[in-house]
Amino acid sequence: MMIELEFQILSDRREGLLVDLGRLVVASGYTLLRQRLSQDQRGTWLTMRVRGPAEHQSSLEEGLATHARVRSFETALAGVGHAPTPPLVTPAPVATPAPVPAPAAGSPDLPADVRQVEAVLPQLARDYPKVYPWLLTLEHAVADPARKPSLLLAGQRTGTWIYKRDYAMGAKLPLVDAIKRIALPALRELVAAECRDGQFHIQNSPLCPPGGHTGCHFFAGYLEGVLNGAMGRHDVEVHRLHCRSDGAPACVIDVSD
Repeated sequence: MMIELEFQILSDRREGLLVDLGRLVVASGYTLLRQRLSQDQRGTWLTMRVRGPAEHQSSLEEGLATHARVRSFETALAGVGHAPTPPLVTPAPVATPAPVPAPAAGSPDLPADVRQVEAVLPQLARDYPKVYPWLLTLEHAVADPARKPSLLLAGQRTGTWIYKRDYAMGAKLPLVDAIKRIALPALRELVAAECRDGQFHIQNSPLCPPGGHTGCHFFAGYLEGVLNGAMGRHDVEVHRLHCRSDGAPACVIDVSD
């Protein structure tokens, strides 16, 4: 059974907190749905809502309890009026952060935040293929209208890099062979995926939680970067067709030349 949990975590420092605990969330089989950081005189508060298998809840809580960055935490079933699980150390009251205005409906996307993307690329390369905590950090660091273009650019840069690192010694290939021999194996290092008739079907994307933000733009950019390198071209067309965050059973990305 899948459940949603909400954690309120107190830490001494803000820097890198989401990355450090995001790794633990992903390693425990959970997906991070949303997060909020706030600060008061007692330290940094991280509120996380996560979704994952109920049978892994105890291991996730144990990981938080023993994590060096965590001073104390509370757990509650999200959306259920139960009292939170008693914290291992009694936390101080959480300061209520000022509300952040939501972007207007239909607001156009901003260009990619190149500075933030370039700041996270060394970490993506260092921890590859464990890229999701850093992508969550990127999502949190950019303005919401720049989120999709920034994920797309991060994917393009990562795909280009992984082609040069692992596949550049081979000959240039036509699209069908490039998909079969390079793009699909490369994508499977990051996520469970299949390809049928030029359409990549991505299962259980950690970047696309049901009802949350779509993160398919990273995978679309990643495939574009890998395939452009494999084919020696710069005009491979990549289109997102369906996303798990919108209720589809899988994320589907179409590739053509």
